[in-house]
Amino acid sequence: MSKRVFISSTFLDLQDYRSAVREGIRQLGLEDIAMEHFGARDERPKEECLRIINNETDYFVGIYAHRYGFIPKKSKVSITHAEYLAASKTDVPKLIYIIDNEHPFPPKFIDDGEARAKLQTFKEQLHAKHICKSFSNKDNLTASVVADLGRTISIKSRSNLVGGGIPVRNIVSVSEKIPFDKPVDYWNETREKIYNDNRRIFLTHVIKPSQVKGQLYDVFIYLYRHKSDDFSDVKYAEFFLGPYWNNQIFQAVEENKGFIGISTSAYGTFLCVCRVTFTDNTQIEIHRYIDFEGAKMI
Repeated sequence: MSKRVFISSTFLDLQDYRSAVREGIRQLGLEDIAMEHFGARDERPKEECLRIINNETDYFVGIYAHRYGFIPKKSKVSITHAEYLAASKTDVPKLIYIIDNEHPFPPKFIDDGEARAKLQTFKEQLHAKHICKSFSNKDNLTASVVADLGRTISIKSRSNLVGGGIPVRNIVSVSEKIPFDKPVDYWNETREKIYNDNRRIFLTHVIKPSQVKGQLYDVFIYLYRHKSDDFSDVKYAEFFLGPYWNNQIFQAVEENKGFIGISTSAYGTFLCVCRVTFTDNTQIEIHRYIDFEGAKMI
């Protein structure tokens, strides 16, 4: 049975965006659950939407622009907001997308007054609880949704676990600045050189308690591209984990759009070395220390 993706947003302002996302979801072999099935209007049946989120949804996609949405009688929040709150009470993975405020948008679809204030508060809550992606048109929105769903499904299918959100860590402020022994430009140029040398590709990993006897964690190691989900220029990646894995090289290709990686189980920390081969046959080598204390838990 196809996995079901619930698409939550206001309707009148985002019709074209929703259509593009629905088509992208279908191309992944998934089933979209959208208000279009209820007669395509902001005043969709709230209780039915919440029932579907609670009982029939595998993934939740929230798309938010400049409208707070329809508020039913005797309710303090809009239907769109209520859908998110319902999803938040479940273990369903939640993917959140918020429009770039710099992107021009039809004034008739931009709230003001109390609705605008409610929307701003809602967006602040989303940013506090999720890694939200911005979008400026239907194409980059669809590309992000498809890539994020593909990556989430790949990790989830390997772990057999319904993933939760990633906790947001607080950044501790430093009371005393350390003086630079080199100009600031040196540090920025060094960062940019690393970005360019790596083609902006890095390794990241997430963990979960292992179901394998004698192991502490199941580990998912995968490529992550800075500010992009496009891996179309990657032919394959080779992962080397060391003697415990009999010094084998594990090759991975793009399984779902936006995901190239491997999974394993481990008792202790280790270093992963990865060689990435591109379609033009150039290569880069990247590495990541696979720790358990600082890793994201799913």
